[in-house]
Amino acid sequence: MSGFHVTGALPSAVRERYLLPFDTARMSCDVCDVLVIGSGIAGMVAALQVSRFARVTLVTKGKLAETNTWYAQGGIAGAVGEADSVELHLADTLVVGQGLCDPAVVRAVVSEAPEALAELQELGVDFDRSEDGRIALSREGGHSLPRVLHSGDATGAEVQDTLTSVVRGLPGITLIEGAFLVDLLTDSDRCAGALIFEREAREPTVIWAGATVLATGGCGQVYRVTTNPLVATGDGMAAAWRAGAQLADMEFVQFHPTALDSTASPKFLITEALRGDGAYLLDCEEKRFMLGVHPLAELAPRDVVSREIEKVMTRCGRPNVWLDARHLGKAHLERHFPTISAKCREAGYELSRDLIPVAPAAHYMIGGVLTDIDGRTTVPGLYASGEVMCSGLHGANRLASNSLLEGLVFSRRIARALAGADLEPRVHAISGSVAGRTTCGTSVARTAIQEVMSTKVAVTRTREGLQEAVATLDGLGASLGGPALDATAMESRNMVTIATLIASAALTRCESRGTHYRLDCPSRDDDACLARLVWSRHADLPRQSPVTQEPQRRT
Repeated sequence: MSGFHVTGALPSAVRERYLLPFDTARMSCDVCDVLVIGSGIAGMVAALQVSRFARVTLVTKGKLAETNTWYAQGGIAGAVGEADSVELHLADTLVVGQGLCDPAVVRAVVSEAPEALAELQELGVDFDRSEDGRIALSREGGHSLPRVLHSGDATGAEVQDTLTSVVRGLPGITLIEGAFLVDLLTDSDRCAGALIFEREAREPTVIWAGATVLATGGCGQVYRVTTNPLVATGDGMAAAWRAGAQLADMEFVQFHPTALDSTASPKFLITEALRGDGAYLLDCEEKRFMLGVHPLAELAPRDVVSREIEKVMTRCGRPNVWLDARHLGKAHLERHFPTISAKCREAGYELSRDLIPVAPAAHYMIGGVLTDIDGRTTVPGLYASGEVMCSGLHGANRLASNSLLEGLVFSRRIARALAGADLEPRVHAISGSVAGRTTCGTSVARTAIQEVMSTKVAVTRTREGLQEAVATLDGLGASLGGPALDATAMESRNMVTIATLIASAALTRCESRGTHYRLDCPSRDDDACLARLVWSRHADLPRQSPVTQEPQRRT
C-alpha cells in the first residue's frame, strides 16, 4: 500500500503558541532594522549583506563559531570548473532530489553559485588550489564530475573563521552571543521580532525588528547518534512553527554514511571527499560491498550508501563497517586530510595503516521552514536561510555540499529582497500565556526523544514503528506542557515538537523516496506521492503541494 495516509490530527502538545508567559510592556527591549538569529554561514552572510543598508542585530545561541558550519568538513559545490556547467549541477541536484526538488529554486541557486563563491574568496576564504594555481575541485557523492571547493578537510571552519572575523569588525552589526531564541513575536500575524533569553539573565529580552531572518540550523540532536553539535535542537524550526509558519518535507532527514564509530558526541564526520579521493567501504570480510549496488559505488547518493551500510552491519552483526584509505599513502593523507588523520589518531587508528570503523549518523535536516525563492516564509516579515529552511532545493535527498551553498545563496537573495523593503520596526505591547505545568524531567524527556527517533524514525522505517514513535512523542509532549522556565526545558519542548513532525510526516508518506525509506512500502510511487507535505499549526492535516518537473538530463 502506498500514497499519503493520515491517521489523525497532530497532538495538542505541538499546537501551543508560546514556551513561557510574558508581557512586552514590562520587559527590557531593543530595536533594530533586521534581526538575524544564528551565526553559521547563513546568518553571517545575511548579517554582512544586510549591514550595508540597515542596522543589524545578530543573535546566536552559543559562541559565534558554535555552528554546524564550523563542523562541516565537506566543501561547497559550484559549477566553476572548465568542464562543468550550471546545467550539469542542476541535473545532478534534480537526480538526487528524487522528483521533489523545485526546479526554479535549483536553477537559481546553482546559477548564483560561482558569483557567491567568488565573493567568499574576496572576503578571505582560502580554497585549495592545484599546482597551476587554479581552484582544486573534488568529487563527492551524487556529482557527475569534480565540482566541490574545499579548504583541506576543514572547509566549514575556514568559512566560519573568515566570516566571524569580518562580521566582528563591522560597526553596523550588534552581536549578542549566548542568547536562546524563546519565541518569535507576531503582531497581526506579522513577525515583529523575537523574545530571547541571554545567558545568566533573570528574564527574557524583547528585540523588535522590521524583519527577522532565521538562520538557526538543524535539529540533529533529536537523534542519539549525530554529527550535529549540542546546540542543534531545532529551536528555529519550532519557534517558526509556533508563530504560524508552515513547515515542509519533514520526513526527509539525511544520515551521513561515514561517521567515525567512537564514543565521541557529536560523532566525528569523515568527509565524503575521502571516498571521492579513492577510499573504499569494506564489510566484515574486508570486501567492497558498494560495487554492483550503484553505478557510482562508494560515491552513490548518501541515502543509498547509508542503507547499504545498515544492511551490511546487520548481516555481519557489527555496529560498523570499515573505511579503507590505506592505499592512498601516508603522505597524501596527511597533506589532504590532516584533520581526519588527527581525529582518527586520537581514537586509536592510523588512517594510512588501519581500517577505520564508520557507521551512519543523523547529519542534515532536509525539511524545515517553507520559503519562497527569496527566503520569505509564510509569515510576513520572517525570512529563513540555511538548514532551518525548506526551499525546495534538496527535494527528497541533499546533493553533497549543496548545504553551505544554500545558506550562502539564500542569504544574499534575502538581503536583495530586504534592500527595498520597509524595515521600520513595529513596536506594540504583546503578551502571551501558557497553561498547565511540566510533569516530566526535561533531561529524561530528551533521552526518551533520542531513543524513539533512533530506533523508530531513522534510516529504515516501518508503519508499526512510526505509529509507536508518534504515540510515544505525543505522551512526551503532553508531559512537557506548561511554561518552559530554562534553556534545557525549552530545548526539550522544541525537540519533541520537531520530532513529532518528522515522525508524523514519515508515517503519512507511504512510499520510499530519497532519505525516507519505508520497509513496508519500499518502492517510489510517483503516481500517488509526487507532492510535498506541508504542515501548519493552524491545520488539522497536512496539505499536499504538487511539484513541477524538469527533464533530468546531463548535458
